Amino acid sequence: MPPKTQREREEGWRQAKLDRMQEQIDDGSLSVRKMTDEERAKFLKARDDKPSAPATAAQRDRATRARERRKRARSS
Repeated sequence: MPPKTQREREEGWRQAKLDRMQEQIDDGSLSVRKMTDEERAKFLKARDDKPSAPATAAQRDRATRARERRKRARSS
């Protein structure tokens, strides 16, 4: 069997974390609730205050290629 790719390993870790969270929810040690309007406003403001990192050349190239693919797909 070939080794797993990085994406497959990350998906495995993500699934393990989700499984653990579900176990905690089921046994009552973790509760999930909706955010209040005050919390939403507080955390949205905190996120907006952070300066975003400038895009790297590779990220710009990837975005350009993605836009071109979408444009070709729409015209087909």
